[in-house]
Amino acid sequence: MMINSFFYNFKTKEKRKNLVEVIYKKYSFQEKIGDGSFSSVYRAVEKKTKKEYAIKIIKKNNLQFKKHLIDNEIDILSKLDHPNIIKLKEIFNTKKKFFIVMEYAKGGELFDKLREKDHFTEREASKIIKKILLALQHLHKQGVVHRDLKPENLLLSDSSQDAELKISDFGLSKMISKQDIMSTACGTPYYVAPEVLSHQGYGKEVDLWSTGVIMYVLLSGCAPFYDERIPILFKKIKTGSVNFPKKEWGDISKEAIDLIRHFLIVSVPLRITIKEALNHPWIIGKGNVKTKIPQKISSQTKKNQKQISWDWFEEII
Repeated sequence: MMINSFFYNFKTKEKRKNLVEVIYKKYSFQEKIGDGSFSSVYRAVEKKTKKEYAIKIIKKNNLQFKKHLIDNEIDILSKLDHPNIIKLKEIFNTKKKFFIVMEYAKGGELFDKLREKDHFTEREASKIIKKILLALQHLHKQGVVHRDLKPENLLLSDSSQDAELKISDFGLSKMISKQDIMSTACGTPYYVAPEVLSHQGYGKEVDLWSTGVIMYVLLSGCAPFYDERIPILFKKIKTGSVNFPKKEWGDISKEAIDLIRHFLIVSVPLRITIKEALNHPWIIGKGNVKTKIPQKISSQTKKNQKQISWDWFEEII
């Protein structure tokens, strides 16, 4: 897919004005469903088809607006086409704003949906992790590293039992070649890989680490590495010592714990790959996948970690 096939640009003042009119004639804007540091997201209905979409509006005059980041996100979204990844529909580039029209995941956040259940099973959890892995497999084949996988970015296509998992938010994602090494410290503290904190460069393997943290939280309701003091938290992550307390993990299968341990290996060359994870016994259904995860644990899977800005703790790492 080429980015130009999504892009409605402007050339003249008259066309810029017409483009804004086109947007509001084509879509009926509804409630705000999200806010970012330099953008807002609205639910919108395409008038002709009655289909719902999420439209991210980015003001160019915002002091925090960074055009290269927006260009990067748009470029990445235009290259992705997978059932477990939020799809880009079109982009409107006006004089003052970007309008990015994307698939609307009306089912909301995955973890919120799980909290509504009395329990869920390891089989259900296994299917969730498998879908994340399949999405990552597509991303990495396209040369994209997400770099910010976390529960808040796991959405559901709708509210049905058969809703599809959707990975969202590619604002921190990066296009790389096989030889590229990244160095920018980014992500969400509790889900960030140790190599990001070590300033020695990192690659696509960071997404596998984050998947391991998500799996740990999914099955226990707790974070594998936690401390409100950021320096201590980062020290725990870089050490990579993971505990499985009997209270939370006594009924969880050994296959599940084994997979988490392989995700959360500090040494990057030894960390499990996507291919290996997709063939792991817990993913292919050979573990104790009928184990029920009780509601008292499931209710903790709501996001509860502080959202901490990299701006002030980059110096710590």
